[in-house]
Amino acid sequence: MKRALGPALVALLVAAALVFGARSLRGEEKAAPPITVKGTVVDMHCYVTHGLHDASHTGCSNACIARGVPAGFLAEDGTLYVLFEEKPFSVKDRVAGMADVPAVLTGTPVVRSGIKGIQVTSIRKVGA
Repeated sequence: MKRALGPALVALLVAAALVFGARSLRGEEKAAPPITVKGTVVDMHCYVTHGLHDASHTGCSNACIARGVPAGFLAEDGTLYVLFEEKPFSVKDRVAGMADVPAVLTGTPVVRSGIKGIQVTSIRKVGA
């Protein structure tokens, strides 16, 4: 149990740092313009720690995100972004049921200490 909590805690701390870092962008620095990216939602714990990202893991990913495990977005170019709302709330409701499904994400990118994140403006599934 302790093993599973360690990586999840690290991911939550990263997400919190991105949220508070994004707030500083509104002060002294100019915020980056919104971007639109194609890719898929992943649960950060399983993707970062085990590289799990396929149809056999979709149900587990959706369940983890629903429980509050931080969500990420794996862009088609291989870039991994941590997803967060403009305010410090989980994106779990916004990305519910979207793990491993092709999607288009629009939002404001933030990079802090090498960690890439996106404040989500919109996300939608693509394809049939």
